[in-house]
Amino acid sequence: MYENIKLGLSMGLLGALLLYIGTLIFMPDMTIKIFRFQPFVTLTESMDPVINVNDVVFTTPFKEADAKVGDIITFKADIDYNGTKEIVTHYIYEIDRTGSEAIIRTNRHFNSDETITPDTWLIPESDVIGSYSAHIPYIGYVIDFITSL
Repeated sequence: MYENIKLGLSMGLLGALLLYIGTLIFMPDMTIKIFRFQPFVTLTESMDPVINVNDVVFTTPFKEADAKVGDIITFKADIDYNGTKEIVTHYIYEIDRTGSEAIIRTNRHFNSDETITPDTWLIPESDVIGSYSAHIPYIGYVIDFITSL
């Protein structure tokens, strides 16, 4: 009896993991909506010292009504102005709620000792993937190694 329960739980966990991985691969835009979280590996030092290169950032669904200056969000932006949107994690610099859709400006480092310079791009609310929830330091190295095999 105990073995059947253990086998059932193991198969359920494996099935959920495979479903999650399949969603990440085939429907990445739906992952956060279905599972209520999504991980991203930090590729640059723009969020040092809070989030370092190769930290894994976990995002949860974005709620514009709860967003405020200083929050960390993950979003899509054409940072090189080449027509391709990339995934970025930065702080909210300001939120313009005057239009039909909120427009967000972001900034990298959030240090009260320095002058804050906002990023040049404007992010419509629809390009926000999620809000920062937590991060795990250096797990990105493991993920990078596994994906390179």
